[in-house]
Amino acid sequence: MSGDRFAELLEHLKRRHIPFTVMWELTHRCNLACLMCYNVSRSQPELSTQECYDILQQLAEAGTLRLALTGGEILLRKDFFLIANRARKLGFALNLKTNGTLITPAIADQIAALTPFRVDFSLLGANPQTVKRIMGGRDTLNKILNGIRLLRERDVRVSAHTLLMALNVQERREIARLATEMDAPIYQVFNISPNDEGIPNSQGHQLTQEHISHLLAEDNSPVQLQSTDPDSRTCAVGLHSCLIDPYGQVFPCVELRILAGDLRAQSFAEIWRGSATLQELRESHTLGHFETCCSCVLRPYCVSRCSGLAWKEHGDLYGAHTLACQQAQARFRQIHSEQFSPHTLWLSSLPASPKPLHSPIPLFDP
Repeated sequence: MSGDRFAELLEHLKRRHIPFTVMWELTHRCNLACLMCYNVSRSQPELSTQECYDILQQLAEAGTLRLALTGGEILLRKDFFLIANRARKLGFALNLKTNGTLITPAIADQIAALTPFRVDFSLLGANPQTVKRIMGGRDTLNKILNGIRLLRERDVRVSAHTLLMALNVQERREIARLATEMDAPIYQVFNISPNDEGIPNSQGHQLTQEHISHLLAEDNSPVQLQSTDPDSRTCAVGLHSCLIDPYGQVFPCVELRILAGDLRAQSFAEIWRGSATLQELRESHTLGHFETCCSCVLRPYCVSRCSGLAWKEHGDLYGAHTLACQQAQARFRQIHSEQFSPHTLWLSSLPASPKPLHSPIPLFDP
């Protein structure tokens, strides 16, 4: 399908509010200990195999086509291939997200048999010591690279994702080279997200605005100016995608942990069509409702504003958040290198040392 036709399909699905894409965290258990991990495990039991089968059937009936299975580490679920094979029989296009360290030749064969449209890896360094410091584990980098190679030998499409931070930014070109050598498209991002309870994870590792400005200028990354139309949306949250966690709870997206419903108490259709949270996002998530952002002179340069990150930072779905403002300033400077980037209203209102969140943000009622 051509890019234009696919874009038209997505717009059609958004208008009809069909849950085209669902991300499902099958487990929060992991064999690594990444310092920026945002998952918060709970004491309640994860969904059983049969509960997963039932949810897959409900998603198929709701019109879901693309299913991203993630964790934690998906391969720690002993029934992972039972669930994934059932998903393929129901016709889902599978996107698998794994750290890759548990992939053996036999597991690679099983993944290849699923014919996933892509398997995503995290590649957070080019030096074994850097990767160990960020992700923990033993011989982690070599295990990740071996996992990628095993899948590429079986013609499985893969991609490498890098969260750039103070610990690995000096290795970013080497990281990209490693990915290119293995025929893995590389995606690099800057945001270190708070965890699911809103507690900061950056621990001083988040890149500064100056670092980001330098990287954007060095790469000469294209800047697509954003709409300032009050009716435009900053993202598609609530329109055609959502997140399911390991316990059957449904959220608008991976960053926005406002409870939409519980699949152990309601059907997916009831949640998707009847959730007050999702209804609000569909009706009100337009620029005109973001008072600070709508009037901001840097709005055309702001490509990373996220309601989930804003909510985690200061409890306001419709407010700005610091990282987005800083990155908008960096993109302004990329285009207007001879000018000082203007301060946003949000950054100007911050105290010299913003108070971090130290307690969980309560969930909204479903």
